[in-house]
Amino acid sequence: MGSAGNITFDDSLWPLLVVKFEGTPTNEQVEEYLVRRQSYLDRKQQHVLIYDTQSFRVLTNEQRQRQIEWLKERAAVMKKYSLGSALIIVSPITRLTLSIVLQFSQSPTPYHAARSLPEAARWAASRLQEVGLFQEAARVRSHFGLAPGRNIA
Repeated sequence: MGSAGNITFDDSLWPLLVVKFEGTPTNEQVEEYLVRRQSYLDRKQQHVLIYDTQSFRVLTNEQRQRQIEWLKERAAVMKKYSLGSALIIVSPITRLTLSIVLQFSQSPTPYHAARSLPEAARWAASRLQEVGLFQEAARVRSHFGLAPGRNIA
């Protein structure tokens, strides 16, 4: 089934949350991810996410269903606190998995399929700026070496 999975969270630039998926996660890792993701929603603060799936393999059908169910159950709170998600996707299979999850969960928040971390960070910073979180957006741009007007793909 491919390489062992790992899911890591980086909130050092909060309200930007970066979640990195690697390999093929176990059901236990997916459940731990959902619990951890809920803890960020429980902060009741607006935030934006980057999902780094560059070395991610695939979710099982069961894991996909679980994620769809989890997202549907939290649609209202997600709409209130999540400013959206930028997903770094290089794999066609991962792109397909994402489209299935988003279609069936009827995602209540905006999302952007990016091809690189700088592109994802630029999108995330723009979402923060749109809601008036100017300092936070500037911090994200600075961290990733992005000037406000530069295009980086």
